[in-house]
Amino acid sequence: MAIRLSLLAFCLLSLPLWAAPVVDRPRLVLIIDDVGSSLEKGRAALALPGPITYAILPFRTYSRELSQEASAQGKEVILHAPMANTRQLELGPGGLTPAQTREQLQQQLSDSLDAVPEAIGVNNHMGSLLTQLDEPMGWVMEVIHKRGLFFIDSRTTASTRAMSIAQAAGVPSAERNVFLDNDRSIEAITGEFRRAVELALNEGRAVVIGHPYPETLAVLQTLLPTLGELGIVQMSAAAYLDEIEDAKRRVIARQSAASH
Repeated sequence: MAIRLSLLAFCLLSLPLWAAPVVDRPRLVLIIDDVGSSLEKGRAALALPGPITYAILPFRTYSRELSQEASAQGKEVILHAPMANTRQLELGPGGLTPAQTREQLQQQLSDSLDAVPEAIGVNNHMGSLLTQLDEPMGWVMEVIHKRGLFFIDSRTTASTRAMSIAQAAGVPSAERNVFLDNDRSIEAITGEFRRAVELALNEGRAVVIGHPYPETLAVLQTLLPTLGELGIVQMSAAAYLDEIEDAKRRVIARQSAASH
């Protein structure tokens, strides 16, 4: 109990006194990446409260089982598509690289999506190299658009072009604002959660990515239930993007009505 209270105090009391919502109900989207390699960690992540989006790695030992369990629980699933990185780290099965032809890349992505049929969107696993490249990312978006999915840019590099390419292709898209657990200490994760809360309150939205680490899940189990006390709405990625798309349609409709 003492740990819970200290975490809550750190997250809530350290907010600036001037922090206030700039919209009626600020939104926070939480995505849990790297699901599929551990059944225990995956199930612990599925036990988190509220609407959460689970990014499933393709072709891992427990990818199908966890994807099916998430879907059965009404949880949102997306494909966590491995993409080439600048550090030449191993991608594992399902990797997308600049060395692939258009046909090879699109077939690989299609195979990965077929392996996670519950997925209604895609985000990138690593990808600090591929997401900078217009042509292969354009091929990625062709597949996503054809299947009627959305895309979340994990922003593993400041030079990413992924979201702008997605938008040009007509793919509903958003980008990550906060990584919770680059530093896996409880204190650091709690601090990043606080930063996400501040962003949501001050800018109206925050898209947050974490991983099924025990430390991350412990912080989230404690602090996710506090979002409602702050007036923040926790949403899945799809629900968030649906709101954005609805707002765009309303603007277009008003513009069209004004021009007649």
